[in-house]
Amino acid sequence: MLTVPPPSVYEVGGPSTTVAEGPSFPHSASALPVPPFVIEGLSTRLGNLENGHGQLVQRVNQVSDAKVVASVTIGELGPRVYVVEGQVQVMVSQMAHTADRWEQVGAQVEQGQQTAARRDETVAELTHQVQALQIDVQQRDTQIHQLQTTVTEMSSRESTLMRCILGLERRITAMERRPPRPQ
Repeated sequence: MLTVPPPSVYEVGGPSTTVAEGPSFPHSASALPVPPFVIEGLSTRLGNLENGHGQLVQRVNQVSDAKVVASVTIGELGPRVYVVEGQVQVMVSQMAHTADRWEQVGAQVEQGQQTAARRDETVAELTHQVQALQIDVQQRDTQIHQLQTTVTEMSSRESTLMRCILGLERRITAMERRPPRPQ
C-alpha cells in the first residue's frame, strides 16, 4: 500500500492564509466606547477562522483527489476523517463564539448609540434653558438700567425740590422777620 504524506504547502486555489488586518465589520462602531483592540482582535479571529476553513477545504480537496483516492485504503482514511471532523468541530465552536461576541459588541454599539441620543437630547434641553436664562438676564439688566436712570432723575428732582424748599424757608423766615403791614 502506498501512502501519500500531506504536502506542506497547498497550491489549490483558495483564500489567503495571511492574517486579516483592521476591522472588517459591516457596522460602524464609532459611537461605541469599545476599545479598538477588541474589534481588531475579533476581525483577526474571524479572518483566521476563514483561513482555517479554506485550509480545511484544501485538505478535503487533496483527500478527494483521484490520485490519492486510488492509493489510499478505507482504513487509512478513517483517522484522517476523524482529524478533519475534529478540526471542523473546533472551527464551528470558534465561529459560534465569534458570532456570540459579535452580537455582544452589536448590543454594546446599540446601547452606546441610545446613550448618545439621550445625551444629545439632554444637551439640547439644557441649551434651550441657558438661552432662556440669558434672555431673562438681559431683561433684568435693562430693568436695572431703567431703575438707575429713574433714581438719577429722582435725585436730580430731589435736589431741585430741596433748593426750592430752602428758598421757601428763607422767604418764610424773611417774611416772619418783617414787621406786619398795615391793613
